Amino acid sequence: MYMSKLKNDEVDGLFRAILSLKDEEECYRFFEDLCTIHELQSLAQRLAVARQLDSGMTYASIAESTGASTATISRVSRCLGYGADGYKRVLERLKEEENQA
Repeated sequence: MYMSKLKNDEVDGLFRAILSLKDEEECYRFFEDLCTIHELQSLAQRLAVARQLDSGMTYASIAESTGASTATISRVSRCLGYGADGYKRVLERLKEEENQA
């Protein structure tokens, strides 16, 4: 079982709350209340960067298409290569969903 360095009761509660969301509308409502617009846009940008890195795009083209800094792209790249495999799992599931559509 994976043990995160972030694990504590508050984070557990946050993740249980996220897992309780039923659909995209509930996600929008919850995250709009939980995060600032900038925080949410930053999270979405990181996922877009991960998708583009996974598809083999260059840092320059990713920076141009997402507006992400090279520091952000580098951080996401490190997570893809050496992180907890969170991005990899999500990207695999998103690809599966897209292939089924």
